[in-house]
Amino acid sequence: MKTKGRILVTGCSGLVGTHVVKKLLEKNYSVHGMDLAPMRENINDDRFLFSSADLREGDDLSDAFNSMKYDGVINAFGIKGSPIRAKEKPLDFLEPSIKVNTNIIENCNKHNCWLVFMSSVGVYEPAEEFVEDTVWKTLPSPNDWFPSWSKRIPELYLEAHKVQHGYDRWTIVRPANIFGEYDNFGEGATVIGATCRKVYDATDEIEAWGDGTPTRDFIYAGDVADGCIDCFEKELHITTNLGSGEEISIKRMIETVAKVSGKDIKINWDTSKPNGDMRRRMSTKIQEQYGLLPKLGFEEGIKETYNYYEKNR
Repeated sequence: MKTKGRILVTGCSGLVGTHVVKKLLEKNYSVHGMDLAPMRENINDDRFLFSSADLREGDDLSDAFNSMKYDGVINAFGIKGSPIRAKEKPLDFLEPSIKVNTNIIENCNKHNCWLVFMSSVGVYEPAEEFVEDTVWKTLPSPNDWFPSWSKRIPELYLEAHKVQHGYDRWTIVRPANIFGEYDNFGEGATVIGATCRKVYDATDEIEAWGDGTPTRDFIYAGDVADGCIDCFEKELHITTNLGSGEEISIKRMIETVAKVSGKDIKINWDTSKPNGDMRRRMSTKIQEQYGLLPKLGFEEGIKETYNYYEKNR
């Protein structure tokens, strides 16, 4: 059966990229994945081609665009790291992100190819609600300073291509705090990955910081992948958040991980430790308008994530 088209997925081995590849294959696309890291899963499918490539090198990417004739690109490339790493080694974020993303954007413009660019919640200044059109009126948090600009600059580069070349075949998506099966559960893990590991290792109790009342916007990686694919298929020339549509307390998050583990875990709250910001949520008005709200949701996503860790720890 003829495929629906050929899609390039950059960052195909990552937390979101792996989901994008699998979902595109389910939809009968031909998929070319490019990443430095090997795939997290063995995908035995004639419609999938993996290339190990350093996308900072423009020639490899240009050759791929010239030979493959892509119908679209979903750019899930990103640099993950702790706030300490971002502060001490800022070039680890800026150098690859700016080089890779400008290479991708230039090739998409040259070949008039639809691009879904995955930005980040980190582009926003600290706020209780993140609204899309506020970004360029503000400055990012000092704690996210370098990672934020590693995503803001490619967003600006896309806008510059629109102004100078009339290239507007792109979507910018800004996901909330992403979690899922292919996350980092070890050193430097984000809160859900670390909680899965902590609950798995526990016998009867765990310690948690603060009192559990702060809320965050968590979104499952598979739902981010669905949103990216929908933006490509609908050719949505928009900038949109990809959030969960609900505020989830730290208490609910930890209790949900404990629940799906099947363990009877007591949670000891250390209120001498800081809570952090009390509220962070994404505005989902644009998502709702274009039918981009999550399909699986938080609890089912936690279940998939914990079960994956349990099997692959």
